[in-house]
Amino acid sequence: MTHLQEALRIFEDLLVAEQPANAGEADAAIWAYLTPFEGLGSQAEALGQMERAVAELDAGSAFMPILLNTLERHRARLSEPSA
Repeated sequence: MTHLQEALRIFEDLLVAEQPANAGEADAAIWAYLTPFEGLGSQAEALGQMERAVAELDAGSAFMPILLNTLERHRARLSEPSA
Protein backbone atom coordinates (compact mmCIF):
# COMPACT_ATOMS: atom_id res chain seq x y z
CA MET A 1 0.00 0.00 0.00
CA THR A 2 1.43 3.39 -0.95
CA HIS A 3 1.53 6.36 1.38
CA LEU A 4 -1.25 7.95 -0.70
CA GLN A 5 -3.43 4.85 -0.39
CA GLU A 6 -2.81 4.75 3.35
CA ALA A 7 -3.79 8.42 3.69
CA LEU A 8 -6.91 7.92 1.59
CA ARG A 9 -7.92 4.95 3.75
CA ILE A 10 -7.60 7.16 6.84
CA PHE A 11 -9.64 9.89 5.14
CA GLU A 12 -12.33 7.37 4.15
CA ASP A 13 -12.53 6.13 7.75
CA LEU A 14 -12.91 9.72 8.98
CA LEU A 15 -15.53 10.49 6.34
CA VAL A 16 -17.75 7.57 7.38
CA ALA A 17 -17.24 7.95 11.15
CA GLU A 18 -20.49 8.53 12.98
CA GLN A 19 -18.81 10.60 15.64
CA PRO A 20 -17.37 13.99 14.73
CA ALA A 21 -13.70 13.72 13.85
CA ASN A 22 -11.08 16.38 14.25
CA ALA A 23 -8.54 17.45 11.70
CA GLY A 24 -5.62 16.03 13.69
CA GLU A 25 -5.76 12.57 12.13
CA ALA A 26 -6.16 13.96 8.63
CA ASP A 27 -3.31 16.42 9.20
CA ALA A 28 -1.04 13.61 10.44
CA ALA A 29 -1.90 11.51 7.37
CA ILE A 30 -1.11 14.44 5.06
CA TRP A 31 2.24 15.03 6.76
CA ALA A 32 3.08 11.32 6.59
CA TYR A 33 2.33 11.35 2.86
CA LEU A 34 4.27 14.56 2.08
CA THR A 35 7.34 13.98 4.25
CA PRO A 36 9.17 11.60 1.86
CA PHE A 37 8.99 14.18 -0.96
CA GLU A 38 12.02 16.48 -1.01
CA GLY A 39 11.52 20.16 -1.72
CA LEU A 40 8.46 22.37 -1.75
CA GLY A 41 7.84 21.81 -5.46
CA SER A 42 7.75 18.03 -5.07
CA GLN A 43 5.52 18.31 -2.02
CA ALA A 44 3.16 20.70 -3.83
CA GLU A 45 2.91 18.27 -6.74
CA ALA A 46 2.24 15.37 -4.35
CA LEU A 47 -0.38 17.44 -2.54
CA GLY A 48 -2.08 18.10 -5.88
CA GLN A 49 -2.24 14.36 -6.49
CA MET A 50 -3.75 13.91 -3.04
CA GLU A 51 -6.31 16.68 -3.65
CA ARG A 52 -7.40 15.03 -6.90
CA ALA A 53 -7.82 11.69 -5.11
CA VAL A 54 -9.79 13.31 -2.27
CA ALA A 55 -12.17 14.82 -4.84
CA GLU A 56 -13.30 11.24 -5.57
CA LEU A 57 -14.27 10.57 -1.94
CA ASP A 58 -17.67 11.03 -0.22
CA ALA A 59 -18.41 14.73 -0.65
CA GLY A 60 -21.60 14.38 1.42
CA SER A 61 -19.76 13.63 4.64
CA ALA A 62 -19.82 16.24 7.40
CA PHE A 63 -16.05 15.73 7.70
CA MET A 64 -15.32 16.68 4.07
CA PRO A 65 -15.18 20.47 4.70
CA ILE A 66 -12.71 19.85 7.53
CA LEU A 67 -10.57 17.65 5.29
CA LEU A 68 -10.65 20.19 2.46
CA ASN A 69 -9.71 22.98 4.87
CA THR A 70 -6.78 20.91 6.15
CA LEU A 71 -5.57 20.29 2.60
CA GLU A 72 -5.91 24.00 1.85
CA ARG A 73 -3.77 24.90 4.87
CA HIS A 74 -1.04 22.62 3.53
CA ARG A 75 -1.41 24.18 0.06
CA ALA A 76 -1.00 27.65 1.60
CA ARG A 77 2.03 26.51 3.59
CA LEU A 78 3.69 25.12 0.47
CA SER A 79 3.05 28.31 -1.49
CA GLU A 80 4.53 30.65 1.14
CA PRO A 81 7.86 32.20 0.12
CA SER A 82 10.86 30.82 1.99
CA ALA A 83 12.34 33.07 4.64
